[in-house]
Order: sequence, then C-alpha cells, then structure tokens
Amino acid sequence: MAYNVTLNGPGPWGFRLQGGKDFNMPLTISRITPGSKASQSQMNQGDLVVAIDGVNTDSMTHLEAQNKIKSANYNLSLTLQK
Repeated sequence: MAYNVTLNGPGPWGFRLQGGKDFNMPLTISRITPGSKASQSQMNQGDLVVAIDGVNTDSMTHLEAQNKIKSANYNLSLTLQK
C-alpha cells in the first residue's frame, strides 16, 4: 500500500535510509529520530521509499537518494510503501 508524505520546513528531516541500487536492495527507512518531522508523519521504520520528490527510486544508488533528499530546500515529498 503506497502513500505520500510531505515533510515541511528545512531539514533535518529525522530519518535514515538503507539500501539502494548499489546495495542490491530497495531503499528503505532504517531509522526515525524520536520527536523529528519524520516521527510526526505517517512514516514507519521498514517502509520502502518508492519516490523522492516525484522521482522513482528503483535505479537510485544510496548516495543519489541522499543527495536528492539534501537538495530539498523547504519541502520533502516522499512516496512510501508499507
């Protein structure tokens, strides 16, 4: 079940990623910081990251995904799957 989350305001967003094309595993939320913007959203540890700001993550390396997230100035839009 896919769902969208928008984190408002500048980073830090309060979550960590694992995986990516270079690790031969899907991008996944590995950790959510208590009290963070991510923890106040619907995000859960273990959710798959399907898209970052509308860009599909299937072919993204871990570093590409990190850079895409860092480049989000004020809003970060994620499509996640439980």
